[in-house]
Amino acid sequence: MSDPILTDPWRVIRDLYTACDPATTEKFPKFVTEHFKSHLQAPDVFAQVPVLDLKHPPESFSDGSVVVFHAMIQDTSISPELYLAFSENGVGGGWGLPDGGTNQTGDVRTSDLRECSVFWAVTIPGLSAWCFEGNPLSETSVAHCCMRPHKYPVPDAPHIGVQLKAISTSHGQIYDETLARPLRTTDLSSFVGILTSEPVQASLEQPTPSNVVTLHVLFSITIPSSVIPRLFPDSSLIPTIKSLREEIIQWIADEGLAGDRYAAEWVLLCAVARVRSRTPPVLPLSFTLAGFPPPLGDSSTTPTLHHVLSQLFPLVTTVPLSLNNLNNTSSCPESKDEDLHSGWLQHPKGSILLLTESAVTEGGIFNKGVMNIHSVQEMMRDQILDYIFPFSSFRFDTDCSFVIVTEGKKSTFFKACIQTNINVLLRPVLPVDRARQALYKSSDLISLPPPDKLSQFRRLVGGSKIGQVTIGESTGKHIEEDFLQERSTATKGAKGQGFTPDDLVQRVLVARQV
Repeated sequence: MSDPILTDPWRVIRDLYTACDPATTEKFPKFVTEHFKSHLQAPDVFAQVPVLDLKHPPESFSDGSVVVFHAMIQDTSISPELYLAFSENGVGGGWGLPDGGTNQTGDVRTSDLRECSVFWAVTIPGLSAWCFEGNPLSETSVAHCCMRPHKYPVPDAPHIGVQLKAISTSHGQIYDETLARPLRTTDLSSFVGILTSEPVQASLEQPTPSNVVTLHVLFSITIPSSVIPRLFPDSSLIPTIKSLREEIIQWIADEGLAGDRYAAEWVLLCAVARVRSRTPPVLPLSFTLAGFPPPLGDSSTTPTLHHVLSQLFPLVTTVPLSLNNLNNTSSCPESKDEDLHSGWLQHPKGSILLLTESAVTEGGIFNKGVMNIHSVQEMMRDQILDYIFPFSSFRFDTDCSFVIVTEGKKSTFFKACIQTNINVLLRPVLPVDRARQALYKSSDLISLPPPDKLSQFRRLVGGSKIGQVTIGESTGKHIEEDFLQERSTATKGAKGQGFTPDDLVQRVLVARQV
């Protein structure tokens, strides 16, 4: 790549600074953003920008490389920094320029200082392997050790953590028209910037600053909630939607649920659910799959269902609800010594969280475990998550689908019809021993549909997750009449158990997903 924008971005910025009209230096950061964006955002050029990921970690790049980092914002509470924007040697500061302001001999004028916003971003948690394919670099064997693993929501998972620095306005916004509002935690963006290594801000826990991977943002592109752009309706799929839906359900059943097609349909319905309204609340239904046998070996083995869903959806994470995780880890992000530690519920909107109870053993649940369970219940019910700080907490909106698998008839921690809306007993069509093997086979043993068919599956479920569906008058009337009939029958039954208005709401929500 001979383009100087990719090979020597610092020289390009210096040249822009030299050519800049002194009367317009206040707008220089925006000028830099527009210059790089206009050259790099074209699809054919953008495809040439190296991707920063686990296959191509920071150690595989030289200092000052231009890269793109597909990331989730984890922490926006970091204090802004000041940088020397103008210096007597005629070299502008910012963007990690190695000599920006270093030759200053006199006192620094406060009028030459500008503010730089600082964030912490991480590899998108739960990101499926088929997303963001096509990295132009060959794979590397360079190992990466993240400096601040406590800022990633999936404990012990390999990832990249990056300090983002962005020349900002007085409102703390990156100069990019796609970000008309401040960045918020769990937002997803593709950040294009200059890679360096710089000190992280000191904290009470670590008073001596240490160098971390730093990306000086040139511009960013917002990643949609579907991660991969989708259409609804997708005109190319309309003629085959009904048959495709049946094929998807059957494939989930065969590969992930030992042949149980009924359970597979409920999994799909809950996986495509999303927040449709907060006032009044129209929130995703959560789902408990009961009678799910534990694995034969390690109790933390990931169910095959995780691998199957990861082939269809872009964001899928499994969270084992073991007593150790409940009692000794955090579900909510929490500020400790002025540093925001992540929690295993801090996931981007559109995520599917598969909670497994197979690792639950005898033992006590202590105060932290009770708080963690309460946080999960609250997020299921209200789609909100607390961010805990020393003297206060802040509530952030979420939009995640929950699927719980449990060995018993009901969830150990979450009661049906209160926090989880649907409870279905798994009924495998395979013999017991074969069923258990099928429910916990590795990802490389899954039989995938042909590539074209799998692409259609992904487009259909991706569009379903963002589409607006209305219930016709005839369908609404049928739901109401069916509800009244069943309520009447249940009331007259031996148990005398009637239906509540919540059951009618639930049927309407399900109808929207069908």
